[in-house]
Amino acid sequence: MPKHLRQSKSGACTECQCSGSAPCAYCARSNKQCIFSGPPQRTPLTRQNLDELEHRCRALRRLLQKLNPDLDVERALKQMNRDEPLAYVSNRGNSSITEDNPATPDRFDWSEASLVSPAAETYQSPEEGPDGMASLPSSKCDTGYLGTGSGSSLMETISHLLPAQPTLATEGERSTYRKSVGPTNKGRPDSLALARSLSDTATTARLIDAYFLSYNRAYPILHEPTFRERYHHRHQIHEASSWHPIFYTVLAIGSWITGADMEPDAYDFYAAARSRMSLRMLEVGNILTVQAFLLMGNYLQKRDRPNTGYNFIGIAYRMALGLGLHREPQSGTKHDTLLHERRRVLWWIVYSFDSGFSLTTGRPVMASDSFIETRLPRNIDDSKYSMDSTVPAPVDHPTHYSAVITQSQLASISNQVFHELFSATGHHPFDMKLPRGIEHRLKVWRLSLPAYFSTHNIPDWFRGPRAVVLWKEQNVRMLLWWGSHRVCNSTADRNEALNACEYTAMETIQSISAFCNESPDALHPGLTWYATYFLFQAALVLNIFRLQEPSVQAPHIGRTTEELWLLSVTRAHDCLGSLSQSSKPASRCLEVLERIKHYCQSRQPSSLPVTTSATGALPNITSITGNTLPDLQPATFAADPALQIFLENTSLETDPFEGIEGFPGTQELELFDYLPLSGYELGEGEGSMLFTSGTHPP
Repeated sequence: MPKHLRQSKSGACTECQCSGSAPCAYCARSNKQCIFSGPPQRTPLTRQNLDELEHRCRALRRLLQKLNPDLDVERALKQMNRDEPLAYVSNRGNSSITEDNPATPDRFDWSEASLVSPAAETYQSPEEGPDGMASLPSSKCDTGYLGTGSGSSLMETISHLLPAQPTLATEGERSTYRKSVGPTNKGRPDSLALARSLSDTATTARLIDAYFLSYNRAYPILHEPTFRERYHHRHQIHEASSWHPIFYTVLAIGSWITGADMEPDAYDFYAAARSRMSLRMLEVGNILTVQAFLLMGNYLQKRDRPNTGYNFIGIAYRMALGLGLHREPQSGTKHDTLLHERRRVLWWIVYSFDSGFSLTTGRPVMASDSFIETRLPRNIDDSKYSMDSTVPAPVDHPTHYSAVITQSQLASISNQVFHELFSATGHHPFDMKLPRGIEHRLKVWRLSLPAYFSTHNIPDWFRGPRAVVLWKEQNVRMLLWWGSHRVCNSTADRNEALNACEYTAMETIQSISAFCNESPDALHPGLTWYATYFLFQAALVLNIFRLQEPSVQAPHIGRTTEELWLLSVTRAHDCLGSLSQSSKPASRCLEVLERIKHYCQSRQPSSLPVTTSATGALPNITSITGNTLPDLQPATFAADPALQIFLENTSLETDPFEGIEGFPGTQELELFDYLPLSGYELGEGEGSMLFTSGTHPP
């Protein structure tokens, strides 16, 4: 080859490696553009350079080990090499349609993008997906099956009683807006950011403390001394152990409890937990695995991934059965150890979660009392005992097990409500003895509560778990009477059920608003989630009573009751207004109630005097009279299932939830932890003590 050609080789076109003339013959024929670049910069392969690179690699390894002592560098490198080609295939395949995805999906198909899904091309904002409480509608149909016992029927009732609302934006505009404001999906968790967080022992300790102070005391899924001991020796735990996803989920829940979920790396702990979970966990059955799935399922429920959370809790339930947690230890066991008691605790938490999820979504209850022989846990203080210790004697003051004991008993009653009123398929005549009998069970449950469920002299940490238990009983009682009135055979029975439902809704609002006013420091995000859910549902029930046609309303029972109704609605507005200062779910619920109020104010003026509440003017919400509003076909809402039953047989002209697609947290369609229930009774003088100033839920 001539010398001048060899010298020009360094400037050759990278498309054909020609001599460098532009355009070269090959690029001209193939209609390509010549691309010229200089020779690549290469480090001379000398002993000195090699030593420097080896020294740098060792330094980087030491840095990684310092930032994240748990990181296996070799394993991480292999994982990264495996992920890169998969990511390439995923990016290319997302735009294609496969035979696995039919053109017309099943009505109940659902898809919830992971909080950190590598395959997600666009960001799904909280306003876009289903909400964890499933209390607000979604324009999408991929929300999963919601039965007749779900709250979506309440939404249907309200929607047909209100006039149409103007659409805020077209779906295309909203989609464009979401893409423009949503953060870029990082594809995979930021390992360095996670490593920095884990290297900060103060931050890790703070999140672990938040989990045990605000979450585990209500749902003692983990034994705190055992967890902390393992945490201090975590370097000795095998990398495939189920303890690792538990650890990262604890940090994720702690981050949510402390309100750090709005930070850029808020979901890195969840991503780390998720990356540690695999099908291998289903091949090994043990207590740790049940705890891992249970924690992950409940976290996803609270973070607006209800269907995914529902599946995780279902796995935990099946695995618990496989481990025999529903049975007492074999009779040959010499000592009843704390390990046996912890198995009982874990079983009843699984039972309660399944019960709540089922009542909230209207899906069948898997658990049945007929095959359960496991005793309820005892009210013990095990903070200073190890797993092989003999079970300590029960105490008469609040412990971490106090709330779960009462919630387990309540879950059994709520299962009966679901079976008898919402999942029954027969058309047998309805007898009011049924709801009266269940009401009697609830009354017996309330009377059997220990004294610390009614006294003011309790530890501050117990006020939150106690309040949720009492609110849950009230919610179950409200659903009991609302479900009963739908199937009553006589006007007298129907009026009895409606009156009981209305009084229970008023009681719920009084209890929650009093708690929020008296214990504002106790309102962490987890507790606010429950307060918002129960308060909103009770307020909707009261509004429906005044929005229904006169022919289906309960008979007028006096001015005093009307004033109590107005006072209750005002309290609900005021309380949600206060909660909305730091809670987006409360803000959304308040907007819905404001729409209902404005519609009512546009109707004929109220005959009642308008007074002023402590925080503003009393809303002028009145009964609707006159002609029946136009009948509309009931909509299917991917909204709070526990509200669906309230939305039947009404004639609102609009959907008050139009344009509001995100209830407490959002991204799925039902993240609700386990249904709202509550427990606090009205004695014989119901109504006289309902709204005493300063009343605190017992």
